[in-house]
Amino acid sequence: MIFYVWQNIEVMKIHLDYRKGLGVEKRLVKDVDRLNYRIELLRTVDSMKAYARERGLKPVNPGDIDVIEIKGNEVKK
Repeated sequence: MIFYVWQNIEVMKIHLDYRKGLGVEKRLVKDVDRLNYRIELLRTVDSMKAYARERGLKPVNPGDIDVIEIKGNEVKK
């Protein structure tokens, strides 16, 4: 009889731990989904332009680009 009661108590403890684990898993899945949503929002071109403007960066102009030609050991600008 004592073994049967002890066994039922252990089963209930395991069941409660399992339910706690499910709750943690659901919360973590929601957190990951929320973070993935924020990542996708920040990947848009408009958000990247706003981020760059806030940090003092400016758009690239054709005059800002230099073409370098390399032939063998010779470098031409």
